[in-house]
Amino acid sequence: MRLTKSERADLHTHSTASDGTEDPRTVVDLAEQAGLSLIAIADHDTIDGFSQLPPNSLDGVRVIPALEMSANVGNAEVHILGYFIDARSDYLLDQLAMLQRQRLRRIERFCVRLTEIGVPLTTEEVLAFATGASIGRPHIARAMINRGYVSSVGEAFDRYLAGGRPGFVPRDDVTPESAIDLIHRAGGVASLAHPFTSGDPAVTIKRLLPIGLDALEVEYGAYTESERSQLRLLAQKAGLIATGGSDFHGRDHRSDIPLGSGSVSLQTVDELEMHANRYRSTRS
Repeated sequence: MRLTKSERADLHTHSTASDGTEDPRTVVDLAEQAGLSLIAIADHDTIDGFSQLPPNSLDGVRVIPALEMSANVGNAEVHILGYFIDARSDYLLDQLAMLQRQRLRRIERFCVRLTEIGVPLTTEEVLAFATGASIGRPHIARAMINRGYVSSVGEAFDRYLAGGRPGFVPRDDVTPESAIDLIHRAGGVASLAHPFTSGDPAVTIKRLLPIGLDALEVEYGAYTESERSQLRLLAQKAGLIATGGSDFHGRDHRSDIPLGSGSVSLQTVDELEMHANRYRSTRS
């Protein structure tokens, strides 16, 4: 059944505060055009995108405080989405500042590694494509396109930047457990993003449930109905809230998965907020 505007929420979008190509206000404008009534701007290891917006909804689109944290489990990447976090938490802001410093050091190592394998790139070239404080591999990919090494962000990842590829550099030791703990300390709820990225979702869920995983990104924009069905069953068995979103990075990124793909009902948002309120009540 198609949801009406008043019922649709995209809980996974990015802005220029991290690796998106649209500023936060433009993301909100595009959400209005897509018929959404609520979005989460979940930039990587930063809440700057949300903080740049006025406190009230814009054009009838409500924006909730969120972020996406990146972690490692062996060679696999695990991304944790945090919803309804306290954007004024001093502890959260201090930890995110540390993560930004780690991100910059990793970019420097990426450039050294790429240069070693015959794809010369400087940190300054990468930083030229980053308008926000949170710097990541998509910025490297855009610098590589500018140099003519690859023709798209996808090609850059497939040939050089993804795990197991010759240019890959693992991030500093950030665990999903520490990401979930940080989100909870900031009064938010934690959801496993695009679960198949972590390898076997069932194994990852089993690891993260005891430390407080709250939700699972089931309605992910790029997933097939078969993959979503598998994740729905996993969420149901584990007692996790089934979330969803497009993972929108801009109009020039994955045009086949537009803003609003994988949208969920506002009932899901209410459930997430109730969980967040429980965490906050235990902190007071």
